[in-house]
Amino acid sequence: MYIFRPMNIISFLLTALLTACSGNPNSTSQDLIANASTEQGARTISEVEFKTLVMDFVNNPEEWVFKGEIPAIINFYADWCPPCRRLAPIFDALAREYTGRVNFYKVNVDHSRTLATFFGARSVPTLMFARMNGLPAIQPGFMTREQLIHAIETFLLENE
Repeated sequence: MYIFRPMNIISFLLTALLTACSGNPNSTSQDLIANASTEQGARTISEVEFKTLVMDFVNNPEEWVFKGEIPAIINFYADWCPPCRRLAPIFDALAREYTGRVNFYKVNVDHSRTLATFFGARSVPTLMFARMNGLPAIQPGFMTREQLIHAIETFLLENE
């Protein structure tokens, strides 16, 4: 895991260029809002919801200010990604297990390219662990259920 630092402009532009070549151009943020659900586990959120629930990366890009009331894990994923599809049921099950203690959000990188680029989600899945105090940690790649539980208990809920 590494701690988030605002990206420099060259990295931002390079990542934007790379991510601009993939995805479904007909999808909108309204599709994400319509698909948001906590009953089945993790909640899919749009860039607009991210700014309200996690961090306003548009109006406050230089400083991490967490807006959540409890810690959160954000899964940057893509529908076409096999490791993302393997992670999805684990992520949803943990979302149900940690209800009220940790929020679990999903961000589709093909629908939210600006957000994925801002946080450096160059590969999918990429997980961001946002704790109540301090900077978030970002972990690219698939994590097992046991690895996720360890990260939740030691990084997000360490002072509970």
